[in-house]
Amino acid sequence: MAHQADWISAVPFLGSGLGYRREIRDQIFGARDAIDVLEVIADPYVQSPGRLDELRELCDAFPVIPHGVGLSPGSAQPPDREYLAGIRKVSDITGMPFYSEHLCMTRAPGIDLGHLAPLWYTEEVLADTIRNVEITQDALGKPLVLENITYVLEIPGATLTQTEFFDRLVEATGCGVLLDITNVFINSVNHRFDSDEFLDRMPLQRVVKVHLAGGLWHQGVLVDGHSEVVQEESWTLLEKLVRRTGVKACILEHDANFPESIDVLLRQVARARSILTRQSQAA
Repeated sequence: MAHQADWISAVPFLGSGLGYRREIRDQIFGARDAIDVLEVIADPYVQSPGRLDELRELCDAFPVIPHGVGLSPGSAQPPDREYLAGIRKVSDITGMPFYSEHLCMTRAPGIDLGHLAPLWYTEEVLADTIRNVEITQDALGKPLVLENITYVLEIPGATLTQTEFFDRLVEATGCGVLLDITNVFINSVNHRFDSDEFLDRMPLQRVVKVHLAGGLWHQGVLVDGHSEVVQEESWTLLEKLVRRTGVKACILEHDANFPESIDVLLRQVARARSILTRQSQAA
């Protein structure tokens, strides 16, 4: 895929929505008018193609953003061609002009890590990641949008910072950024850095989408649980972000501890919409 510097400006404003979870499917469809956009995890549809009709039903009712967890763009080996074909099928069904994933590693040769592992921020890993992103974008026929993850451990011996790695990657590949605001907040607490400075150093002109979620404390560590109401610190960071750059979509992630009423989630979706709408009107 040719690198097009202006592709982000062509992405329509998608608004505020939810990560689709089957546990609350009926409530999501019942609240259709209050949800601008859904995000679906692509991998279950890759692993179980029989569920593609479910995906088509979602796409008939909502704009749908496909979001992956199994690409492992930071691995030393190139992406699996069969997996790329699977996510291409999912992505094509949604018709969304981009595909989002995590900037992380989930696989090593012969090993499936089972979780999103942070990268070792070195020139060698950057070169592998650039290659993998380009292979993926060519296979999908559309840009990738890559997300910052939470991490317990910073791998020692890095020669680049995370923000430098992101900056170099988007410059080399033309990909976009999925800025998980809650992950920025959680990492800043656990690793004691200034979240505002982190935002300043990220390539904010490449931000396409934002994630919000609620964290929780566990044994003295703030965890990205996707199970609580979004903390005020994350809302403050979102306000600061939209004063600095445009955002096409904001997705609330909630994966566990579902409230009895979806209204708890919808109020957060509405709050995010209000923040994004003010930004859009100002622009």
